Amino acid sequence: MFTTILYAGLIGRAACLQKLGSSAESDPLPAAHSHSTIRVADPEDLSRSFTQFQSKHGKNYNEESGEVSRRQELFNQRQQEVEQHNLNPNRRWTAGMNAFSDRTPEEMAAFRGYRHMFTRKHKKQNDDENTDHIGGLDTYQTQINDDLATIPEEKDWSTWSSLLYIRDQGACGSCWAVSATTILAAHSEIHGTNRTFSTQQVVDCVPNPNVCGGSGGCGGATVELAFQYVMDVGLQDPAGYGGYTARDGQCSWTPTESTTPSLSSLTELGSEAKIYAARQQAPGLDFGMTGWQKLDSNKEQPLLMALANQGPVAIALAANDIMMYESGVFDGCSDWVLNHAVSLVGYGKDQGDNYWLVQNSWGQSWGEGGRIRIIRSNDEDGNCGMDSDPQAGLACKGETEPVKVCGTCGILYDSVIPLFSKL
Repeated sequence: MFTTILYAGLIGRAACLQKLGSSAESDPLPAAHSHSTIRVADPEDLSRSFTQFQSKHGKNYNEESGEVSRRQELFNQRQQEVEQHNLNPNRRWTAGMNAFSDRTPEEMAAFRGYRHMFTRKHKKQNDDENTDHIGGLDTYQTQINDDLATIPEEKDWSTWSSLLYIRDQGACGSCWAVSATTILAAHSEIHGTNRTFSTQQVVDCVPNPNVCGGSGGCGGATVELAFQYVMDVGLQDPAGYGGYTARDGQCSWTPTESTTPSLSSLTELGSEAKIYAARQQAPGLDFGMTGWQKLDSNKEQPLLMALANQGPVAIALAANDIMMYESGVFDGCSDWVLNHAVSLVGYGKDQGDNYWLVQNSWGQSWGEGGRIRIIRSNDEDGNCGMDSDPQAGLACKGETEPVKVCGTCGILYDSVIPLFSKL
């Protein structure tokens, strides 16, 4: 097991697995990556492999402090674990060395940035603020039940141009922001508006007074907060706002209870299944965003229907065990702590195994060109566990009760999708 040795205690108050690397919006699209697992036979080979690793990932260590030897020890440990895993001839997935291979648990504790918003008691919203639309959830649920048999056996949105670029969140707990702008760009393309959205502006500007997902920005937040902000405040493209820096910046506008929209209308969001509609004259309407939807928690059918018929979906993932993933259909999640926001871009089947296709935010060199296929069981609704440490991974401030999460790696628990219309 990778988690027992490598990642125990890694989940801290900022919950979003990060990759040390380049920015999400300024890098050129890398060439297709060819994965290989480094094999070692003796200490000389280990040293040579570590040197190659440093060169490949641009690692610079402080030689005078003894950092080189500590990093190499971590690297060697992970090397052995990768090789041990890959010795199993019946494995579904292959592990590999990557940019995480020299990280300490203490460093990894900061590589989180997602927490889902638990059920909260909020003020009742008036007719102009975030009310249900397009027939409400009852109509949508009926549509789900009626149409499930008609969805295709496989669906893959990853070939759309907006999803060819794999963003890299870098050393910032911004997976929630990267996932939000990835999903928004995909739906903008699907509905013909074809625009991009500034991840840096989301990091800088989305308010988070209830500490849902962390302290905000690189300290963590939620896709729900991002969608609500983009819909009711608007968002520039990267060229207009500035490129992604993987650091917190200053926003030019701060909402209060006297602004339009108000701070509470942007942040007082529940966790129940709901469609949030754009207020009248909301800036999001200018680029076709009419609302966003929180899908039913721990239910596979609504997620499949939305993914097949509407487009990619932002989801939460228990991501402790995926870090050394290289290829194949991953079936190695050993806990249910949701600590990473990602983009669900499809589903399919490989040699009899159904899988979910997930686009990550660690750059194209990780996994299968920046993506991971995760096993989809025959009963995802019944494939459940308890997130017994929500403050470590997904709660708002003060919310500590364990929660039930379902689907492989908790994939069904928190699913949100933007609603667009053609202009």
